[in-house]
Amino acid sequence: MKKLRNWLKYGAITLVPILFFLNTWQSFRFATLRKEIRKIEMDQVGLIEENKRRIIAISILNFPARIRALAENTLGLKRPSVDTYIEIRPSLGGKNTDG
Repeated sequence: MKKLRNWLKYGAITLVPILFFLNTWQSFRFATLRKEIRKIEMDQVGLIEENKRRIIAISILNFPARIRALAENTLGLKRPSVDTYIEIRPSLGGKNTDG
C-alpha cells in the first residue's frame, strides 16, 4: 500500500509538468493556426477583389464595339461588303450531304 502511494505521488509529480507543457504547446498551436487563418482570409479577400476586376475586364473586352475596333485597328481586318458574302444553306433533303 505504501508503494502504491509512492507511485501515485511520483506519478502526480511527473504528470503536472507534462500536462503544463501540453497545455502550453496547445496554446502555441492555437495561436499559430489563428494567425494562419487570418492570413488566408486576407488572401481570400484579395483574390475575390481581383476576380471582380477580371470579370469587369472580361465584360469590357467582350463588348462588340471594342471587338470591332480591335479587329479593324489592330489586326487590319475590314468588314466585307454585301456582295462578297457567300451564303451556305443546308439542303432540305433527308440525307446528310456533308461529305
